[in-house]
Amino acid sequence: MKTILKINRPKSIGQLLAALLASTLALSLSAAATAQTTYSISELGAANCAVSGINDYSDVVGNCDQVAVVWRNGVATSLGKLTGGDYSYATASNSKGVVVGDGDTGNFRPQSWVTASSGLLNFFPNNGDNTHALFIGENGVIGGYYTKSLSGNTSSWKGAIWTPDPKDPRKYRTTDPPILPGGINTKASAALPSAFNQLGQAAGYAVNDVIGQHAAFWNNDAARSIRDLGTLPGDWSSLAWGMNDLGEVVGESHPPFGSRPVLWDNDAAHTAVELPLLPGDNYGSAGRINNLGHILGSSAYGTPGTWDVGVFNLQSLLDPVTGNGWTITSVSGINNLGQIVGFGSHNGQPTPFVMTPVAP
Repeated sequence: MKTILKINRPKSIGQLLAALLASTLALSLSAAATAQTTYSISELGAANCAVSGINDYSDVVGNCDQVAVVWRNGVATSLGKLTGGDYSYATASNSKGVVVGDGDTGNFRPQSWVTASSGLLNFFPNNGDNTHALFIGENGVIGGYYTKSLSGNTSSWKGAIWTPDPKDPRKYRTTDPPILPGGINTKASAALPSAFNQLGQAAGYAVNDVIGQHAAFWNNDAARSIRDLGTLPGDWSSLAWGMNDLGEVVGESHPPFGSRPVLWDNDAAHTAVELPLLPGDNYGSAGRINNLGHILGSSAYGTPGTWDVGVFNLQSLLDPVTGNGWTITSVSGINNLGQIVGFGSHNGQPTPFVMTPVAP
């Protein structure tokens, strides 16, 4: 397993930067934090369950046997499926216990739902081909993306913010965040958010025939104005995958045949800061960031000039008691308490898990 390196972070994020490497399942902290912080780990269910995320009340969402599930206090509760559906899975929840996710109505095309007193409510029905809900705020606003096209081409996908109708809780108003202006061929332009926060901001990527593909940021102003986040110096494209409630964004910037993990700060310029990789690695990405500045991402080694990238396992921060017999294989979410959810095996048995920081 690889040695943890010390990370110097921008002052606006504070003293601690942790990077949990999603594709390699590794967690890195600053040198000082590594000496003090360990994580306990506990099982959530059987091998037929998968987890998607965790909120600040330790509620975990995912699915078991292709049916959406929420775990509260470690107990799994099935949320059911949409009428006529073949599957469902939960993607996010808020402190009020409201859960969002995706499922089909009998044709295996995902439609997004939100939990309601009557069961799962398809809040954007008959939209066309696909809907994906990624986020639900404390105010009930849902963030995600959709397409009405069966073609699946890039320009057919649209970001969306769904706001509850104050006059009818069964209905939602749809707002599509704008695309970047300036493209010559507007039909080749697209923009897709992949992360949202409690301030109503979003981050993702934008495409047009001038910039190619760049990470993008949407503010919560009247126009939901979009900002090109650019790339690290010398790179040709970028993507944003995660953001926190402070407006800090993480993702990746691409040199030829490569990927560099990057943090875009929440200053006026959205300054891009390259994040370090594990020693010996040359390829990585950042996928999630919480309000503490903990970052989930990946670190690997790729053969220069190719896309040949290997992966590694990293689980050195598990405490020796609960961590005995565990192999971590993937992670999918982190909350603002520093808890992490993912999938692994315990004594050879596949199972989802929760990792919880142990106070020094």
